[in-house]
Amino acid sequence: MLNQDADLNMQPFHNQIPKPIALTDETISLENDMLLGWAPKLDYSKLLTLNFNNQLNDQIISDALHNNQLIYVGFRPQDNGQMHKQYSTTSTYPFKRSKANQNKTQFPFLGMNPTCNCRIQFNSIFESGNLDVVKQVSEFEYDLYMRVDGNTQGHTSWYNFELSGMKKGEKIQLNICNFTKSHSLYERGMKPYIWRSTTQEWLQGGENVCYRTSQNNNNCLSFGIVCNQDNELLRIAYCVPYTYSQLLEYCDDLEKRCNHVKRSIFCESLGGVQLPMFTFNKVKNKNKKCIIIQARIHPGESNGSWVMQGVLDYLSSHQGLKIFEKCVIKVVPMMNPDGVILGNYRTGLAGKDLNRKFRQTDEKILFPTVQAMKKLVKDQYKKFGNNLIAFIDLHGHSIKKNVFLYGPEYALWNYNYYKCRILPKLLSQKTDMFRFYSSIFRISQSKKSTARGVFAELYDIVNCFTIETSNGNYYTQNQTYEFNTKHWLKMGWIIGETLVEMIDTQTEMDQIFNLKNEDLKRSNRFTKNSSIKKSITDSCQISFQNTKFQKLIDELKSDVDKMNQSCSEGNSDSLDDDEIEEESIENKSEEVSKSKSIQSKPLLSILYQTQKSKLESKYSPGQQKPLLQQTIMLSIEHCQNKVYQPYQSAAQRMILKKIASRSLPKKSTQLNNYINNCANQQQFATIEFFDSSQNVNQNMQQNPHSLFPRPSTTQLEVMDDEKFTPIPGLNQSIYSGFKRHTRLRSNLTAQKQKQLRDIKRFQTKSPPQITMNVRNTIMNNTQTNFEAMKLKLKMRLQQEPTKLSDSYHSTRPSIPPSFYSVRRNVIKRQKN
Repeated sequence: MLNQDADLNMQPFHNQIPKPIALTDETISLENDMLLGWAPKLDYSKLLTLNFNNQLNDQIISDALHNNQLIYVGFRPQDNGQMHKQYSTTSTYPFKRSKANQNKTQFPFLGMNPTCNCRIQFNSIFESGNLDVVKQVSEFEYDLYMRVDGNTQGHTSWYNFELSGMKKGEKIQLNICNFTKSHSLYERGMKPYIWRSTTQEWLQGGENVCYRTSQNNNNCLSFGIVCNQDNELLRIAYCVPYTYSQLLEYCDDLEKRCNHVKRSIFCESLGGVQLPMFTFNKVKNKNKKCIIIQARIHPGESNGSWVMQGVLDYLSSHQGLKIFEKCVIKVVPMMNPDGVILGNYRTGLAGKDLNRKFRQTDEKILFPTVQAMKKLVKDQYKKFGNNLIAFIDLHGHSIKKNVFLYGPEYALWNYNYYKCRILPKLLSQKTDMFRFYSSIFRISQSKKSTARGVFAELYDIVNCFTIETSNGNYYTQNQTYEFNTKHWLKMGWIIGETLVEMIDTQTEMDQIFNLKNEDLKRSNRFTKNSSIKKSITDSCQISFQNTKFQKLIDELKSDVDKMNQSCSEGNSDSLDDDEIEEESIENKSEEVSKSKSIQSKPLLSILYQTQKSKLESKYSPGQQKPLLQQTIMLSIEHCQNKVYQPYQSAAQRMILKKIASRSLPKKSTQLNNYINNCANQQQFATIEFFDSSQNVNQNMQQNPHSLFPRPSTTQLEVMDDEKFTPIPGLNQSIYSGFKRHTRLRSNLTAQKQKQLRDIKRFQTKSPPQITMNVRNTIMNNTQTNFEAMKLKLKMRLQQEPTKLSDSYHSTRPSIPPSFYSVRRNVIKRQKN
């Protein structure tokens, strides 16, 4: 055993031992251990690296620095530790401190240019701030560039910065030059939100607001600012900011003044920030219902946080006590605090949209808030079952006006069709800010991975809504109003009030429907199947006849046509540009599956019944509109294509949407170019001509049919006799394989279509003849691939039946009626 002196003598020896070298042998693998269930312990205290890859801003910095025009460079944190350390100097929010690395100094500088004596000062180095580059164009004009979301290369819509140093009455021009959205509410009357130190209030302001396309193929917002007082401090933002520190201050105040709320920690975000959660419950009851509300999963939608504060104000008031006798409400007011702190517009620190990650199963590490919400909904469903009656997600919208919601889709005869429309109907009756006819009850392919899409599918929650609040304006029948914080807080209060009415209404309707439905099933137990089906389709109306809900059911049923008209309001209902790319990726698989399902069908131009009804109602004989306003469908297909795809691709939809947004002179030229490009590239296209009756080529006005070829083939089915001339300069040998070109007449009704189909059903059809050009192209293609595919070519030069029904009608032999009588007599003799 060593004595103390020996131990003291060994200490310098231990200090001289070098540190162990890290394992670098790549031949050793832990894959087998991980397959058997072993997993390494992850150190969550490590820093998350942040990258801001934007070639445009970097190029602007280098050019402006060379030309002595660079005024300001914003904050680009290298990791979440540097972000929290910088913002904690001005904010008071707590965060998980980790061992910081030595950060490099930001190139070329941080903040205002030290070599430039500029009187007007810019600043965005604070919580939720976003301003990357400022370039001085002239003495009173500046070009501004927003910072992209962390670990992404886009999503530039959120800006939030301070402006100071101006003189009284001085006016400057600001150009925010790198918007990625092609459409915005700035085109429809919205203005930037401005806070002044003289008024202490956020209001929309700015002079000569213009939203246009810039030189870099981005969109630019230009507006003028006038100073009201010397050295006035101005704050300019995309929407009224609602920071994470502001939320924590409100949570502390709410917890003090409300006795029936319990505050807890929901989870910890990827950046080391704790998310608060509120549970509102007062009376313990076994038959209670449950509602879950979340907000601010997209950081740039700060108006959703203001609406959430209005909901919390109602739930913590004396008026909200009556809802807790029937329901337990769990509220997560901010789902993405990391993005809010950093100043992102749509994503978190991982660079992904959190509202598109609810379908994934490996989101525990990168998306802990998503995992926690999924666990919360699952636990509440196990506890309450079908009494989990609602999941509400509060969002903001940048293109549409008013307040509206997205809900699930049910058939018209389903009882849930009426049940899920009660909340929006009640909201529209309480306030003009909410517009029922702007709501959409559908979960599209691109929205199936959202929170409402996943929870509606897994747990069949009827009231699974996304409530969207416009970022700019709302309109009534007489006037348009600008949104501010007072409107959003009031809207949240009204949502809280309406939840009480929704619970009472749906509970009473459930009792009536269950009683009447049981009686209806008993009465139909011994009836035929056809009558059962008819009674099921009318069960909702039958159940609520002679009740106080009959008027509500009839009104909701009559709103179907108005809801369809609302979906064609133009830019107000256009798709968010941030989701177009995601939708196009997911639609590829859908288009492939659709094309496989129609391989056996002839090459026809298909119009579905819903499209026919819309066209008939739009172009009825009573509405005398020019021919150019009608919808003309042009289907062009190369003869080598084996499968016809009557669906527009996402790229074509984007092109047509951009063409529709142009002015009338530009629209006509772009349409002609688009037609020529499709013809030269030998691709089919479905082109819809929008209203343009004046500034169109004279050739189209005189003879619009001359632009669209109608091939002469025996498969061509013509509703009325028409003459079509081919496109001049178009190679007719390539497009001689046209199969069909249909055109819907304004005087063609659904009844007439049914009569034509019944007549054709009983007529014998002769097999179609294939033209020589198509036969030659098919033979050439098959001969070139004959050796590779090892197929035997069977040439049929005369007839080829395309359908089983056609060949059956054309080749079935005629049997005399006497054959059946003789056969019956023979069978009778054998039995006797």
